[in-house]
Amino acid sequence: MIVLRYLFVAAALVAACYSALFGYAAFLFQEDTAASVAEAVRLVPFNSAYVARLANWQPERKLALLHRAVELNPFDFQSWIELGLSAEVEQHDVAAAERYYLRAAAVDHMFLPKWTLTNFYFRQQKPDEFFHWAQATLAITPYRADPVFTQMWLMRQDAERNAAALPDRSNVLLEYASFLANAHQYRAVPPIIQRLVAVAGSRNPAAFGRDDQIGPIEDRILQAGDLAAALAIWQTMHAAKWIDLPAPSAARPLTNGNFAAPFLRHGFDWTPVPQEGVTVDSSAIRKSVRITLSGGQPEHGILLQQYVPLDPNGHYRLRWRVESEDIHAPSGLAWHLYPVPQVSDSSLTAGDLLSPSEAEWQFASSNRDLYLLALEYARPLGSVRAIGSLSLESVYLDPQ
Repeated sequence: MIVLRYLFVAAALVAACYSALFGYAAFLFQEDTAASVAEAVRLVPFNSAYVARLANWQPERKLALLHRAVELNPFDFQSWIELGLSAEVEQHDVAAAERYYLRAAAVDHMFLPKWTLTNFYFRQQKPDEFFHWAQATLAITPYRADPVFTQMWLMRQDAERNAAALPDRSNVLLEYASFLANAHQYRAVPPIIQRLVAVAGSRNPAAFGRDDQIGPIEDRILQAGDLAAALAIWQTMHAAKWIDLPAPSAARPLTNGNFAAPFLRHGFDWTPVPQEGVTVDSSAIRKSVRITLSGGQPEHGILLQQYVPLDPNGHYRLRWRVESEDIHAPSGLAWHLYPVPQVSDSSLTAGDLLSPSEAEWQFASSNRDLYLLALEYARPLGSVRAIGSLSLESVYLDPQ
């Protein structure tokens, strides 16, 4: 019993010594200086993390230390990557670099090795390998993927090929749609939105970016004048019941003219334009839009607008119903029509919105197929700014 007791005490003392040794080595490693890391390696030479870190402090021994680190821990993917970078950049040994990068990806299936290989094959301009690893990177990346998208388009100006590398992850699809819009690749956006809608299924479309991401993308495409791409996105959302409003056409160009649906505030629906001193309230229950002017509004500005597709050089009639008790003609309120993309001094203007003799407007479009219909306020010359409210009850736009 006494012998066992002594053996137990001896073992406890040894364990305490090793614990103190390891604790002190960890402290030295955290100090992270050339001397402290070297001392940590001397005390605990079999810790691969210490050895790998020492390689950064002793560049003359870098390769030997990195090889020692991966011998101690073959799963040390960061040291494999460091070996690859050294082979590629310092030794110009592309084959060795590729082996090291692939080894890192084999021992660690997370983001960094995949992204490293994506960059490597981009630098080497090897499209097949690049797209393989770009797809693998996009499948798991926890970060914004714009750098991957940029490399894809630099590698190939091919919308279909690039889209094929995308996983069906909603956040990646949304980011890519935004990337395409920012890059003015508007025709490439509708297929991505179609895939996103399929991924979302019957789930809440607002959770998949309909209002805060797809809506602004649709606006950008319309502002650029790409009617076909904008219509394709709208049709996809309507078919999936993400929006109640069908896509407009030149024969039925105006959407939600009876104000029966809540405003989406994007795309081919009404969009109130914020102005100081102006309140625009829509009510699907009352089926009307109430516009209130405080008298502090700007002398000129758009209050309400909607993009409309029209036949080039077509003839149309705009009709509206409006009620007002305290604003009278000349009110400064009138409909304007702008071709998109807009060119200066090319708008058409209706008569005063509240004129008793003016409840419709006939006009001919120019050679464009997309226009912005806008209700604007402009203070009439010789008058003070309007104060009061009016109720816009319906707007109709029909070909003649």
